[in-house]
Amino acid sequence: MTTEPLAATLDYAIPARSGEVLIAPALDRLPGLLAQSRAETWGGAEVLGVPLAEFRRRVRARVLRLAAEYTGGALPDGARPLVVMGHQPVLFHPGVWVKFFLLTRIARAQRAVGLHLIVDTDATGPVGAELPALRDRLVRVRETLADPPGDVPLEAAPAPTPEAFAEFAARVRAQVATVPLPGLVDRVNAWAAGAPAEAPTLGVFLARLRRGYEARAGEPGYLELPMSAVAETPEFRAFALHLLRAPDALRRSFNGQLEAYRRAHRLRSQANPFPNLGEESGRIEAPFWLVRGGRRTDLYVAREDGRLVLATSSAPVATLAADGSDLEGLERAGVSLRPKAITLTMFARLCLGDLFVHGVGGGRYDRVTDTIAGDLFGCRPAPYVVATATLHLPLPGEASGDERRALERLLGDLRHNPDRHLSDATAAERALVDEKWALIRAVETMRPGPDRRAATRRIREVNAQLAGAVAGETARVEARLRSLGPADADGVAGYREYPFFLFDPAEVAALAALAGLAGAPAPSV
Repeated sequence: MTTEPLAATLDYAIPARSGEVLIAPALDRLPGLLAQSRAETWGGAEVLGVPLAEFRRRVRARVLRLAAEYTGGALPDGARPLVVMGHQPVLFHPGVWVKFFLLTRIARAQRAVGLHLIVDTDATGPVGAELPALRDRLVRVRETLADPPGDVPLEAAPAPTPEAFAEFAARVRAQVATVPLPGLVDRVNAWAAGAPAEAPTLGVFLARLRRGYEARAGEPGYLELPMSAVAETPEFRAFALHLLRAPDALRRSFNGQLEAYRRAHRLRSQANPFPNLGEESGRIEAPFWLVRGGRRTDLYVAREDGRLVLATSSAPVATLAADGSDLEGLERAGVSLRPKAITLTMFARLCLGDLFVHGVGGGRYDRVTDTIAGDLFGCRPAPYVVATATLHLPLPGEASGDERRALERLLGDLRHNPDRHLSDATAAERALVDEKWALIRAVETMRPGPDRRAATRRIREVNAQLAGAVAGETARVEARLRSLGPADADGVAGYREYPFFLFDPAEVAALAALAGLAGAPAPSV
């Protein structure tokens, strides 16, 4: 298991070897994080005039009631800690799936309520799976279950008919049956047998299908609720209109913090992690989708004569009171608002949960979310933990592939962090290590410029000096890599993103169990 500090200065590293789990911060810190989050008073933050602490209470009461009705079962105690996560209901890989088992584990260990937001508000394009298949050699093929138009979110796409799903499962079964891997077809059959007889949408169909297969490793210990249902609540509309009522300030904060993030991480692409908010015909782009008639489009906003005009890039669609008081105006206009990624997790962390479980991508972009929330609300959202894993199918060639990836990772570490591999360091070497880490801490606080470049250059020089002490180990690793022969050039055996249903749920649950997780403190009496 790999652990990292809460505020990682470097990017989250996806585990290279099969069976490795990334959890940042380490889960033994969760009791403290939850206690700190639960003690937060939220200062003077408010949503449309309602103090944030009270607004959170209302959001939580509403969402938990809806989630209990959707999932089935008793209404949980709203006073317990609430741990939230969210993901699109697609055929994702085990690195995503491990978060679901981790959510169950965290909720039970911390005596918390777990809640998964089914992000059916996304338009994912084709829904399908990459599969291994054996022809004259091992190859990857793709089978598609559904292909809704690019502007149709999963909440509006129809569920497959029983016949269409049966045909998809048969195609998947035929592909993987060519691979000499015991149990693969049996897993496909077990997963497909859990297909719901009916479902209102593609998103709900896929979520129920995944939950049913997951239950083969034990009953999931969390509630679920589609994000589309959350977005139709009065509280979410209030949150959205609170942000939209000052579109200029929202855009300045959003774009300013994105630019600061790109500078800090030396990102050149203006699309990373998200594009800046734009402007069309005097209207400002907002970090929400506008959904009308089952289709979604970018939302643009302008304030005109005390009114808030909501529009597409080409035409107005609704006019509301600029103070955000007309929550029903959206319904009258036949439109709905849906959050984009940053506004979704901002709502979940600021207005709902005490802790959020992210994947690597979310963990990266929510560094921006924290700063935007600080600008707009004057407080930091609830903390988050980043979790993912790597699990490969034991396909031919995978054993050497696993070793190759581990050796390549070790070689990179020997070159860039030789101090981690020193044994019996001399006084001179210890002095160099101390200098290196003092420089690293200094760089974290420096603005881009000559001083930062000089410090970075000196860090490289220190690494080069320390590399001599581990030269023997470096040579051994390089020799072993040469002995392994050619790599898996097509990336079939070592592919990380095969769909979760090709894996045993118990095996993925075991990855979540690798986490050291302290229990909640005993209640006071």
